[in-house]
Amino acid sequence: MSAMQPLPPGPQMDPSILISGVSALLKAIDVWVRYRDSSRAAEAFEEEQREALLARTTVQEGAALASVVPQEILDSMTERAAKCWTRYHAMSKGNYLPEELDDATEAVKACICRELKRLDSLGEPLTGVLGNWWSLYCSPNSLRRSKFGQK
Repeated sequence: MSAMQPLPPGPQMDPSILISGVSALLKAIDVWVRYRDSSRAAEAFEEEQREALLARTTVQEGAALASVVPQEILDSMTERAAKCWTRYHAMSKGNYLPEELDDATEAVKACICRELKRLDSLGEPLTGVLGNWWSLYCSPNSLRRSKFGQK
């Protein structure tokens, strides 16, 4: 292979992974805020991610996303977002103080918002699960906006 040829692409990620991960975070954060029970939030994350991966709406949202976002961008966004939700999920299963999980909640909100800002910059409207996250946590008008995302 000469130096001018690009490397062959790696395995492509299913866009449903991004949708289901964000859906699981929405559920876990809601449970954490409502009940302040980290193990219950972890269980909610796991259950929602499992169910969302199989949901027809998740597949449809993923297909719609893949039709407007280049696969390489979608793959790198999903990888970064997955690192964030994996860390958050691990903390919710761990032995952390409520204040530490509150900080982790704000951090995961900011992380997902960074990724969604990349999508927003492409000029495509965010709908479904991603649009819900955007309006809850990323929009300048959101009351629940991540404190890390504010200036």
